[in-house]
Amino acid sequence: MNKTMKAFVQVRKGSAEKAFELQDVPVPVVTDNAILIQTEAFGLNFADGLAIKGQYQDAPKLPAILGYDVCGRVVAVGKNVTLHRLGDRVTAMTRFGGYAQFAVTDERAAVKIKEESGICAALAMATQASTAWYCAEEASRIYEGDKVLITAAAGGVGSLILQLAKRRKAKIYAIVSTEAKAELVLGLGAHAVLNRSKGDVFEQYKALEGKGTIDIMFDSAGGSYIRKGISNLAPGGRMVGIGAAQMSSAGNIFGLISFALSFGFYHPVPFLMNSRTLCGVNMLRLADYKPQLVQHCMQEAMQLFDKGELVPLDGKLFETNQLVEAHNALAKGLVPGKIAIKW
Repeated sequence: MNKTMKAFVQVRKGSAEKAFELQDVPVPVVTDNAILIQTEAFGLNFADGLAIKGQYQDAPKLPAILGYDVCGRVVAVGKNVTLHRLGDRVTAMTRFGGYAQFAVTDERAAVKIKEESGICAALAMATQASTAWYCAEEASRIYEGDKVLITAAAGGVGSLILQLAKRRKAKIYAIVSTEAKAELVLGLGAHAVLNRSKGDVFEQYKALEGKGTIDIMFDSAGGSYIRKGISNLAPGGRMVGIGAAQMSSAGNIFGLISFALSFGFYHPVPFLMNSRTLCGVNMLRLADYKPQLVQHCMQEAMQLFDKGELVPLDGKLFETNQLVEAHNALAKGLVPGKIAIKW
């Protein structure tokens, strides 16, 4: 077994161009309940971009190895491991440490993948698919005929939530930013498109369905999207917050304060009176506190993937010398599916 490995280490905050150095670092130690994966590739996630800018509070102190998901071969197992064997090809969520040739994770944070599965699809079935499943099947319940709004519906998580909502026979309103993405989500089964480039999406929705008629909204933008979405929830409506993509454009401390205030302030009484729900989702915290729940989400999503009932978007595979280019593509939303870096 190798004692050292190559890893992209974040050594400074700011931009992707200046943040990383490719270094030789020790291969991580395998604990009793963990597996060691020799990575084929690692995925990029929105939180990585926030960590690069120093805006992600859960990020490790610098120097640090980022990365939430990898796919590859199991090359070592802890003494208590029962779910995986040496040689298994797996996709896995990592508690950081993914931007490396070897990554260690709890055995419950990995699921087996077929030999023929593509890298981008395999990586999408880790963090993105487990998040989508938890949002649509655990944190909330989608009923037939529910009016469902999905922010960034052409993105990795949003497109999977869309497919899960379609399985439940919901009426899906997909929020996108371009005509190309509009065509994509309609092809996935959205009933209508709310295009940000054509004005306020909530006004577009109200023109179709009226005010106060949203049954569920899955939001990854945060800020005013949460505030406006809650004000348009129907009785019994649910708001599921997945992330805060709007924060990436905040810029400085004043922008961050303004963004925080844009969420609005809430008292429980209106929620009680209207039987409404506001739910936040952070898969990293769930993985720390309830790893068996994250395992369940990954396994359920993988079963649908293997049956062809849950299909990640194509994504794009980059080489290791294109890490900066890949991060720029992520920040600009140029790739609808999973962005991956191949070793």
